[in-house]
Amino acid sequence: MPLTSTGGRLLRSRVFRLTLVSALVFSITTILLVGLIYWSGTGAISRQIDATIDAEIKGLSEQYSQRGTIGLIRVIETRSRTASRTGALYLLVGSDGRPLAGNLSRWPEMQPDGQGRIRFPLRWRLQGKAVESTGRARIFNLRGGLRLLVGQDLRERQSISDQLDAALIWGGLALVGLALAMGALLSWIILRRIDTISSASNEIIAGDLTRRVPVTGKSDEFDRLATSLNTMLDQNERLFHGLQEVAENIAHDLRSPLGRLRTRLETLQSGHLDPEAGDEAITQAIEDTDRLLRTFNAILKIAQAESGAPRRHFGAVTLNQMLEDLRELYEPIVEAAGLRLMCDLPPSVIGVRGDRDLLFQAAVNLIDNAIKYAGEGARVDICLTSEHGQAVIEVADNGPGIPAEALKRAKDRFFRVDESRTTQGSGLGLSLVDAVARLHDGTFSLQNREPGLAARLALPLDTGVRTAHKAARIETAGEDAE
Repeated sequence: MPLTSTGGRLLRSRVFRLTLVSALVFSITTILLVGLIYWSGTGAISRQIDATIDAEIKGLSEQYSQRGTIGLIRVIETRSRTASRTGALYLLVGSDGRPLAGNLSRWPEMQPDGQGRIRFPLRWRLQGKAVESTGRARIFNLRGGLRLLVGQDLRERQSISDQLDAALIWGGLALVGLALAMGALLSWIILRRIDTISSASNEIIAGDLTRRVPVTGKSDEFDRLATSLNTMLDQNERLFHGLQEVAENIAHDLRSPLGRLRTRLETLQSGHLDPEAGDEAITQAIEDTDRLLRTFNAILKIAQAESGAPRRHFGAVTLNQMLEDLRELYEPIVEAAGLRLMCDLPPSVIGVRGDRDLLFQAAVNLIDNAIKYAGEGARVDICLTSEHGQAVIEVADNGPGIPAEALKRAKDRFFRVDESRTTQGSGLGLSLVDAVARLHDGTFSLQNREPGLAARLALPLDTGVRTAHKAARIETAGEDAE
């Protein structure tokens, strides 16, 4: 990738912009903090200078009171000789304004403030060079018209101020530069990881469904994202292959009945069949049509359950009554098939909230599946229990069961244990049961027993159904008593 393109992407990246904004905020905050420290420090220095000046004036005024003008002049001359080291400023003038003592050549022209303090420019000659600075002083009036000025050269304070100003400027520039560098580095690292994900995504879009996002093993946010994406891609790959298999199974299951239906219709159209053979052909054509309709109806019901649309019509469903209706419906069918049907329903009411038609169809599919694969002479048990806040419908048989490798795929659409697909059925019965279970926030499981197979449909228990059922029984009893 060209360098200019990479630089442009860095500047346009949100990470770089956020990092830059954060760094600027940090820089401004730091500068304000340093400015506050600067202001506090210079203020403290100024207050210290004022306190020193006030103490000096107080001492000199005491000297004047004790030793008079001559004594004061001597003290000021003595202190002026060492003032070059301390930066102290002195000037004593008479009533006529003539300097009497001190290290200033003339009286400043600035007007003092309410406390008698002034700031004035200074000019010194140090080692033959003119040096300009600022002085801060206080003016004190003595008896006899004398005026005393005591101050301090602010060169040291100005030097500290200049150093702090330079530190603020260069520190701010360094922080901004560091922020830009860190923003560019972070953006480059993140963009490199994003490019890896984008590259893998483009290969998957191009048709390589086996491609996965690389995981670095650092367990960072990108690794977690890559793991989630790979899990999603694994699921998508399974769904895609499942869809292919479903399409192949649909084509296989529908091709034969459609072909037979077409052949019989062509035979009927030719008029070469006698009436009895014609009636038989029509009957078989209707059976093939019914088989096709059952397959499509099962597909539509699965799609309906997976869409979640029936939730809008959920109501109270008493499972005891539903299974009792099923027992009455299937008893003659089971006896005709040479099997025995046992139904164990509890005396207490067990109910759920859901779509009764779909739940009824799911239970029908479980019983049909048991009858189909249990074998002649076997027994089919229907059991209803409640445990751990769930209503459990279990349909078990003592037949041969299902091979372990087939048990894992038994809920897949169009899957049949009989791979030759010679037995009747569409392979959608258990898929519908699984979809209905998920629609009702329940679970559906299959388990081999010794002998036989147990199908278990667990649904969230609704205690309101039991309460409503009791209320209805009390109301009915009251009507009977009347």
